[in-house]
Amino acid sequence: MDDATKVFTQISAFLEYLGPECAATIANVTPQGELDHSPKFPFLCSRHYADLIRKATEPEALLREILPHIAERENVAGFVDDPVGDLPAGKADCVIQKYDRRALIVSTATCGARCRFCFRKNYPFQNIPDVARQVGDWLDTHSDIWEVILSGGDPLMLGPGEFRDLVEAIAMHGSVTTLRIHTRLPVMRPDVAMQHFELLRELPARFECVLVSHVDHPDELDEESQMVFGQLKYSGWTLLNQSVLLKGINDSAETLEKLSRKLFTQGVLPYYLHQLDHANGVAHFEVSDENARALIEEIRKRLPGYLVPKLVREIAGEKSKTPV
Repeated sequence: MDDATKVFTQISAFLEYLGPECAATIANVTPQGELDHSPKFPFLCSRHYADLIRKATEPEALLREILPHIAERENVAGFVDDPVGDLPAGKADCVIQKYDRRALIVSTATCGARCRFCFRKNYPFQNIPDVARQVGDWLDTHSDIWEVILSGGDPLMLGPGEFRDLVEAIAMHGSVTTLRIHTRLPVMRPDVAMQHFELLRELPARFECVLVSHVDHPDELDEESQMVFGQLKYSGWTLLNQSVLLKGINDSAETLEKLSRKLFTQGVLPYYLHQLDHANGVAHFEVSDENARALIEEIRKRLPGYLVPKLVREIAGEKSKTPV
């Protein structure tokens, strides 16, 4: 199967692939006239994620994550292009530094899919052909950095050569002892994640390695995600998950409980449950703080403490996540 058959860039092809058996579900998610066929934030979905939708127990939830809705066009007070203050914290073309002695690398503009609630959906992404050199040059003059966080886009969407070059540029700096990767690929493009496994298996001998997956619903986890997580854990990676609390997707205690328990069976600990970042075009996903706190209190009664994620919000300019 070539790469072109592994992703959908046209909504019509995606809907055709889901087939008539999903028609009623799609109509529930985007009733007549509510599907945006020409979204400002372009549609992209992997074939793997489409297959997850086809076999999901709650396909509506997964469809809401990926199908463009006309509500994205609404201007809502308080929702802005850069809700978490990425741009003011930029230190170089690809480096963001919000937290002391830690640096985040916007390694690529490419993702395995385009989630409709993305907080960087309005970010002025550029693919930087010499990202490894730029990161290396910046670290040369910042010897206090002990953790580098690879973000994007999705850092595992870099080609194997580009990804290795980036890691090697970071490894040249002895102050960096922890490498953290934020990725959605275990549930969006596990095939691409597996392309990096020769290198990923080596890295725990060189860094303290942390992978933070982004899984929002238990139906996103399957045998392929389990294979990715299992190999990482066996190799010595610490595996954490962060989710976004999303209306109509995971805003029930039952769903959040299932998500935490299913993550744990795949070797991943729940880490953060984020309140929605107020990016333009995502307001229809918002869950109130009152309801969010009630959900956390309910799952705290159902689960041991190590399976209860921290409910947080990111506030632009703050030096850490803020508990809600």
